[in-house]
Amino acid sequence: MKDYLPRPILPAPPSLVSGGKFNFGTYSSQFKEVNPLKADRPLGMWLPKPVLSFRLKEWQAFQLGNERWFLLAVLYNAKISALAQFIAYDKENKKKYIFEKILPSWIVKVPDSIWQARQSYQDKNSFIEIVSQLARGRFYINVKISGLTTVPDIEGHFEMFHDEGLVEPIVVSIPFGSNRGVYSHKCLMTMQGSMTIGGEKTVFLRGNSFAIIDDHKGFYPYRMKYDWVTAAAYNTDKQLIGFNLTDNQSVDPEKYNENCLWVNGKLNLLPPVKFSRPNGDEGDWQINDSYGKVNLTFKPVSMGEINMNFLVLKVRYRGPFGYCNGSITDSTGRTVEIKDYFGMGENKYIRG
Repeated sequence: MKDYLPRPILPAPPSLVSGGKFNFGTYSSQFKEVNPLKADRPLGMWLPKPVLSFRLKEWQAFQLGNERWFLLAVLYNAKISALAQFIAYDKENKKKYIFEKILPSWIVKVPDSIWQARQSYQDKNSFIEIVSQLARGRFYINVKISGLTTVPDIEGHFEMFHDEGLVEPIVVSIPFGSNRGVYSHKCLMTMQGSMTIGGEKTVFLRGNSFAIIDDHKGFYPYRMKYDWVTAAAYNTDKQLIGFNLTDNQSVDPEKYNENCLWVNGKLNLLPPVKFSRPNGDEGDWQINDSYGKVNLTFKPVSMGEINMNFLVLKVRYRGPFGYCNGSITDSTGRTVEIKDYFGMGENKYIRG
């Protein structure tokens, strides 16, 4: 089997786009300015800024958890529609609580920066707020949902620790064309907070709780598709371990991908991966690479689905929660065993 030579991790330039050109690569820290709308002809032709903005998909998503709970908080703007979502999955009782609103695109405003920003969605029954303070090494999520027949009352407050020197994010700018890019900032962090569901309160302690951020902006193709899985847990040595694995539309996935393993805050880059689902989306997902670094099975236990099919819009989304088992080899050659790490996956196709 051939040896894997990891792509370089570069110091981040000041801006995602400089002089009209995307700065493609894998970076060790966040851009001071995330400015994809300043790219020169990212869709191959000159287009006015409102049209470019309409083609730019943007979201902030957080996966959070501890031994019992796995949570997902999302504010997403695909421009054809938007989504506000909070999901709590009780692993002990195999029960899923879902709040979800599909909204007009102008309702959700994803901020340009995570250095100091706030975004939220609110109506008479719900409130989801994401506060980004990367300059202080902190993120906050506040959730309050009440008075609905579909889900019990929920209130949650979470603080995440993105302290410089303790965690290493993966910040990527991936080409989907000659000057067509996708930016993402992902990081596994410790987390603390509290959540009350239907009167039962859970306290999340920093020593056994985690969070993964996905700050994301991209000029995806008209037919957008990708496979993805992420999970995290504390091992028997109380090390926080997690991973992010994606197979997307990168023009050169050997040089440009967002695949990584975190071990106690340290980032380990991984090669391109492929997903196979011999028994469909509800059966086991196999995730492997061609270098023998990634050998994982993701077993869905709770499926999420979105299906739409209109004249110009088609969405086929499968987003299960489930367990990961197998192994990943880190950058030192050590094999990291993945045993019943809980996380989520996506098999996404959007035409529109």
